[in-house]
Amino acid sequence: MPDITTPTTDRLAASSDRTLVAFGSAAILVWVALEFAFRRGLGPVVAEALGTPGAGDPLMLALAFPLIAGFIAWWGTRVGIHRPNWAYETSLRTVGAGVGGLVVYFVLYLAALLALVAVGSVAIPPEAAQSTGFRTGLPTWVLVAFLLGNGIVVPITEELAWRGVIQTALTESYGTYAAVVVTALAFAGKHLVVDLAAPPARVASLVVLAFVLCGLRARWGTTASTVTHLLANFLATASLVAL
Repeated sequence: MPDITTPTTDRLAASSDRTLVAFGSAAILVWVALEFAFRRGLGPVVAEALGTPGAGDPLMLALAFPLIAGFIAWWGTRVGIHRPNWAYETSLRTVGAGVGGLVVYFVLYLAALLALVAVGSVAIPPEAAQSTGFRTGLPTWVLVAFLLGNGIVVPITEELAWRGVIQTALTESYGTYAAVVVTALAFAGKHLVVDLAAPPARVASLVVLAFVLCGLRARWGTTASTVTHLLANFLATASLVAL
């Protein structure tokens, strides 16, 4: 069996572990702050200016996320994390691992939901109730922007920044397993901060997906985690738009 860290990175000799720890921690905080500012600050302003309630967040997802991810990627190059270290290796093997990752996510998420039902935390997944009427009153262009933004742009950009750059930095500092745990918890946590709150089923979905993505990144590289993230986000977003 190949070393689990093989697809993660070549050794970043240019930066000390302390520098990479500081960078990884700062990059997490900067991402959260910028996403919050764009989605909770600028988004409502844009929606009001357009006279279209609900338009701000889809536009921020589609337009702001590439800017944030691009900044994190550029910042990473300042501490020695360059394009080869992002571990994008596209092959049938990595794409297949990504498809398999989606199946693993669904199985683990279902198990988590059943556990929540067993302890009485949820009766039915809240998302099922919330999805009804999602598209009511929204113009078609907003729905298209949401599908493209949340379904395609968000997973691609988040994988670049969180798995390609941040997890790389933490792996070099703490090792593979600690980096997976820290990155996954931070990634799930940032959604809770930006969303302001989340029901138990949503928390379970975030935590399970975060660990699946980070595990894929560590074992098969960022292409695999991107495929899983793309499929999961696109299917979930398309179901919301269609209902």
